Amino acid sequence: MPIVDGRYEMCIGSNYTDIEKGLDAIRRRIEKARNIRINGIPMALLKELRPALEKKDVKIILPLGAKKDSSLEGLGPVAVTKARVYQRYNDKEVSSGSIIFPDVVFNIVYDGDRILGISTLEYAKCVKCMKEGFEGGWRYAKK
Repeated sequence: MPIVDGRYEMCIGSNYTDIEKGLDAIRRRIEKARNIRINGIPMALLKELRPALEKKDVKIILPLGAKKDSSLEGLGPVAVTKARVYQRYNDKEVSSGSIIFPDVVFNIVYDGDRILGISTLEYAKCVKCMKEGFEGGWRYAKK
């Protein structure tokens, strides 16, 4: 943890109130990253990001009930989750997914294909834990 003005200081995450800015941040990360893990994001977003994911080390867990799409072939291993993962958003249960990079996790809250919020988790120990959680989910998912 860096020391700034004689005290420990760090950013643990960010919230994007402008969804498009959050999506732009994800696109920039994808351009630079080699290792990407995707878990339960909206299928429309996955299809949009697909061209940028080519030639990357990608593993994808699709949302509950999603069908493996031939357009995802060639990106990397794809599985479908057997778990229901959700968040409460304004007292409504909505879906939650993530895109995990080596140094940051983007959390995406959505209802259907409508993205409601994007936030990040940047604290290194938490990112590591989320990566381990992905691997556990991968073992449990239907291949």
